[in-house]
Amino acid sequence: MTTRTSPLMPHAHHSGMLRREVLQVGMLGAFGASMASAFTARPAGAEPARAKSVILVWMPGGPPQMQFWDLKPDSPTQCRGTAKPISTSADGIQLGSRLPLLAKQAHRFALLRSITLNAEDDNHILGDQKLLGALNQTPANFKAFRHREEWPSMGSVITYFRPNASGLPTAVHVPREVRFTNQPVVGESAGWLGSRYDPWLTDGDPNKPDYRVPDLLPLPGFTVERLEGRRQLLGQVDQYRRDLDQQLDGRQFSDARERAFQVATSAETRRAFDLTKEPEALRDRYGRHMWGQSMLLARRLAQAGVKYVQVNLGDHVNYWDYHSGEDASMDKHCPPFDQGFAALLQDLHDQGMLRETLVLCLSEMGRNPVLGRAVTGAAMNAAEPNGRNHWQWCWTGVIAGAGVRGGGAYGESDEWAGYVKSDPVFPADIGATVFRSMGIPRGVEVRDIVDRPVYVNEGHFLDRLF
Repeated sequence: MTTRTSPLMPHAHHSGMLRREVLQVGMLGAFGASMASAFTARPAGAEPARAKSVILVWMPGGPPQMQFWDLKPDSPTQCRGTAKPISTSADGIQLGSRLPLLAKQAHRFALLRSITLNAEDDNHILGDQKLLGALNQTPANFKAFRHREEWPSMGSVITYFRPNASGLPTAVHVPREVRFTNQPVVGESAGWLGSRYDPWLTDGDPNKPDYRVPDLLPLPGFTVERLEGRRQLLGQVDQYRRDLDQQLDGRQFSDARERAFQVATSAETRRAFDLTKEPEALRDRYGRHMWGQSMLLARRLAQAGVKYVQVNLGDHVNYWDYHSGEDASMDKHCPPFDQGFAALLQDLHDQGMLRETLVLCLSEMGRNPVLGRAVTGAAMNAAEPNGRNHWQWCWTGVIAGAGVRGGGAYGESDEWAGYVKSDPVFPADIGATVFRSMGIPRGVEVRDIVDRPVYVNEGHFLDRLF
């Protein structure tokens, strides 16, 4: 592979608790806050929303773009790998041979073939923070694991501006949060916006017959009526403890407890999580596995009114991280992904929801265009002949619905799918497209938990997609 100078960036842009924990804390009567304070008015000048909801299918670890979405059949064997280009339902678009069902849905989605961090190796967790937070630059206070100063996720920003007024949560992540060394990583919380805007992070396999969301299970011996009585008692006690509301931790506990109560007592939310309401044939079409049923659950949640659903295809930052055994890993991961994601697109269309649901499939990085090549400065450089290292210069994502013109590609990579050739797409641009589709204008100001003003996103709306 020829050596080249790294391209210049063309423009610069400036843990939730379990319900049982927050209710146990709440029983002490030490914390309290009004849910009304969590609702923020729609920003002035906001455009009418193109989408009612967003579904993000997240592939942590970074699958090889040249084997999935950006086939380069004329490149050397060590670049293109074993994937064979197959025709799709979209003229001129080919996908890798391990995605036959998605090939039939290609007329419904567009490929973002020029996503970039303009970097050699920002690694997984920093990539998570940037992609999930729609952020181009590394935050000054960046830390690898979840903390209250991290940059807020896209779902949290949507919760800030477009919260659901009922007990239905605004943002939900399924089936499990992404972790590293058993610690939750940045990218899936509201961070400095405050816990009231945290997505609901679930933990369970929707494919299991006894699947229940832990935060929605009733406490033993407690009915909704008893919970309501306890809540009223807490409100009386809270009158004498307002001083605690001046403390950040007290306010965070209050927000989490109040939100837990709202969700725990919402019949609408519990119905949305009940996959037994779906026809057996449809569940079979998605696939009787965790990923397929999670994507079906995402459709149900969006249909019920949840505005942001993130489906994590893997509970570890390295899940799609093919440093070795690329073919064996793809043979394992691609069938359930192909089945579930293709069924989601078809189902959204059949339900009449695709025109009002923005669907994305993203990862925090791609893969080195040359098999077995070491990457200078990479966190893991044990280059194996059947694997690829990290790559943030160029990779591909998928976008569909809410007016996106399907059947084409935005941006272009070079002849090895390694560098951007035209129309670079940065994380903030993806975020700007998500936010504007939800009626949130570019460059809008938010207030963090201590009332400091912050501009949450200054990316560029990808208008040519629509």
